[in-house]
Amino acid sequence: MELSIILRNKLDLLISFLNNKKIIVAFSGGVDSSLLAYLSNQYTKETLLITVKSLLNPSEEIEEAKLFAKKYNIPHQEIVVNLLDNEDFVNNYKDRCYICKKELFGKFVEIKQNKNFNLIIDGSNADDKEDFRPGIKALEELDIKSPYILFDITKQEIRDLSQHFNLKTYSKPSGACFASRIPYSQKITESKIQMIREAESYLKRRLGINQLRVRYHEDRLARIELPPNRISEVLNQKSLMEIKSRFKELGFVYITIDIEGFRSGSLNEILN
Repeated sequence: MELSIILRNKLDLLISFLNNKKIIVAFSGGVDSSLLAYLSNQYTKETLLITVKSLLNPSEEIEEAKLFAKKYNIPHQEIVVNLLDNEDFVNNYKDRCYICKKELFGKFVEIKQNKNFNLIIDGSNADDKEDFRPGIKALEELDIKSPYILFDITKQEIRDLSQHFNLKTYSKPSGACFASRIPYSQKITESKIQMIREAESYLKRRLGINQLRVRYHEDRLARIELPPNRISEVLNQKSLMEIKSRFKELGFVYITIDIEGFRSGSLNEILN
């Protein structure tokens, strides 16, 4: 894929930023961090990918992260974190992402200091500045660098660059931790997270759709968000009954389909 002059200039700035440093990449295996991992491995003095293993993230993401690191022969380390032990996180107030990033990246900082790396970078991008992202404040406090924000690189530009470098992740759907499915001020519990994990896994297998969400609302209500052009596929008696049956088995009492369809960060709409 041919890059525009503007995007080529942004890429040059990013490469210059990475050049000849020892860098830790916060690596989820998603489209944003995969491009950073690839470029860091190409241009830095040394790269270490660190992936957080947690109940809050799909297990398949960990496997995909491992495969990416192995394919490109990049040193990779997993750390296990249980944020459900953090009472402030569990209370799920509006600063939940700040609390999460502060704890997670605090562990990254320890590794950076112990292994004498120069920088920790993450995949926050220019589009994130337009959304409610309290976690960015935690990154700033811990001196975690976000190159995509520094050089005004958007999500679409990350996909374009990924395609340019022939990374299969260029078309990967955006992801978010399972805690983001629970509205603010409603407690985050292991049972809720497990219900969400299993519900989304079931729908992905059944419908062959990767980009979807199951939001957990009060009174064990599930709000299913599907791509708008795929909603009609489930609006028949057979599909609805099968989905209802499985969701009831998982513990949901009410099951709804959001007619607006999937949209990232939809629970932030109540903040506006």
